Amino acid sequence: MDLGSGGVVWTDISPETGAWGRSVEWLSEDVIVVLGMPDGDLPPRLADTNRTQRELPPLWDRAARGEAAFVSVGLGSEPARPLRDLLRIDARTGAATRLARGPFLDLEASPDGRHVALIVDGALQLLPSPGAATEFRRTRALRLVDSRSGETRDPPEARDVSTSLLTWSPASDTLMVAAIDGDSPRLLAVSPAGAARDVTPPGVTPLIPLDFHGLPTAEAGWIGETIVLHGRDRDEEGWFLSGERLPALAPDARLIAQGGRGALFSSRGHVVRLTTDGSSDDLGAFASVVRPDGPLGQRALAGPMKQDSAVVSEPTGQLCRIRADPGPIVCVTGPSGAAVSWSQGVAVARGGEGRAVNRLAVTRGTSTQTIRSLNPELDDVDLTAARRVDGPGGAGGWLYAPAQGHRPLPVIVIPYPDRAYATPPPTMRPEAGNLTLNGQLLVAAGYAVLYPDLPVGPEPAAGLADRILAVVDAAAAERLVDGDRIGLWGHSFGAWAVVLSASQSPRFKAVVALNGSYDLAGSLGRLSNHARLAGENEAAIMGTARWLESGQVGMRASYWSDPDRYRRGSAFEQADRITAPILLVYGEMDHATGEAEGMFAALRRLQRPAALLYLIGEDHGIHNPGNARIYYEQVIGWFDRHLIANAPPAAPSTVEPRPPSAPG
Repeated sequence: MDLGSGGVVWTDISPETGAWGRSVEWLSEDVIVVLGMPDGDLPPRLADTNRTQRELPPLWDRAARGEAAFVSVGLGSEPARPLRDLLRIDARTGAATRLARGPFLDLEASPDGRHVALIVDGALQLLPSPGAATEFRRTRALRLVDSRSGETRDPPEARDVSTSLLTWSPASDTLMVAAIDGDSPRLLAVSPAGAARDVTPPGVTPLIPLDFHGLPTAEAGWIGETIVLHGRDRDEEGWFLSGERLPALAPDARLIAQGGRGALFSSRGHVVRLTTDGSSDDLGAFASVVRPDGPLGQRALAGPMKQDSAVVSEPTGQLCRIRADPGPIVCVTGPSGAAVSWSQGVAVARGGEGRAVNRLAVTRGTSTQTIRSLNPELDDVDLTAARRVDGPGGAGGWLYAPAQGHRPLPVIVIPYPDRAYATPPPTMRPEAGNLTLNGQLLVAAGYAVLYPDLPVGPEPAAGLADRILAVVDAAAAERLVDGDRIGLWGHSFGAWAVVLSASQSPRFKAVVALNGSYDLAGSLGRLSNHARLAGENEAAIMGTARWLESGQVGMRASYWSDPDRYRRGSAFEQADRITAPILLVYGEMDHATGEAEGMFAALRRLQRPAALLYLIGEDHGIHNPGNARIYYEQVIGWFDRHLIANAPPAAPSTVEPRPPSAPG
């Protein structure tokens, strides 16, 4: 789009989503490079959600005609990874030239635009020994492409690299990646011709911790032509420049911008400039602004991705842009997180705290003007404030209660293991738009809602109910809630927590669980419909094995190494101890196929009160407005029935449209 004339050039290219890093980048003022889907197909992350509707009916038709209709797994090689085209596009005409085709995930062009580095998706890593905790990871390699000729290089030394590090030197003559094959990770400097050399400083080991998704995450960058990396020597973790630890940076500092003579780090809440001679300067409190070249994917969480400046906040209310290389400083009045035009001196941001977050405001100098209000009709809705509850032994949490109502109130607890809240839960903010667990709607229905801290313990299931009840009892001691009328509500791992807690104590009187796993051993390899059609059983096995063993659940070993630990953590195994009525909700497209049915069958076989709600077309969350209304009608109705004596029926749901958002 030409911003001056308003002229638009459309292409027939469907780009990747950029979830890993980049999918589009400028090579020059009139040429861009794109990771596009062949034949204009949807990117896999979007196409997979439609696979069932797209591919299952034709298979049924084939079966009805007596033809073969099947998906085969384990009889040959793993299904091929989805292909993408690397395309060079003339932004003036839309003409596209394909430079390369392959299972590409991410790209990074050299600063001079002559070469493009690509991350190539590969095969699943082999399973570890039967008793060891597994990790779910694919082998990802490096490919270099000449942006003019399309000539490619596949450096053999970079056959297994971290997806978090893909950074060119300012001179465009060297690409740095982290090789993670073998026992010890190492940094590789790769030339555009594909020649690679190990540039790991002697005595320093690059740190490659696993992120939330289980991905090895390397952090390193350039100050001019000098390498700076996050690593460990014999003494401790830290950042290193030319092999020397940098004491001015916290061990968990992040590299956020780099230039020819300096680099900027976020360290202990401040922006620190580091120069090539190792000297440092504290530039002020770290602030954020919207990146003009974003949105960018997972790689942006570990490195600057060509960012050459950072922002500090001044006590005067100004945001100031600081370059990695010393130079002029530009300041604009506005809040952290704004979108800023530094040349025009304008900041665009949400209005502030509380209700003001639903207002979009423009600040120019000392003048601030609201240009749009989102859902202004909600300004007339009262929202409850959070209250901190602290109990003995470090028990604590956040309580929300309606202003009106007979005290003490019945309480709905929304637990999530391994989560502790230093500040009120962000999901209770009015702008959160949470359809899955909207605690504000329960407060509006007359309930107190409690979010307990559940820090990690030696075993996820150990004393789970007692830890929840300790927070409830602290609130009950202040007569804020009724300790005899306790409901539990959870989603995903939180659903696992609420059903398991109900097996550990009879004090819970009603439970609602959405899309949880209740039989841990049986969770291995659970598939969604679209993953089943794609034949992704191997990936599902690896993914759920990692989730169970070394990920969120924290079993730390395979089922066969410690079956009793899995049984203690499985609500299905403890179903005979459950007395609370349980409403199990299941998204029909979710990957946890069979979990809700199995738990429902166990409870009904044991003559326990239970109900089952299927939400057709939903995956792991809730997105359909009609389904959301039915879901909340049944959730509130379930709690009313079991926690409030003589409760009237819940109001019927409606598909009538709500008032639209409007300026104001």
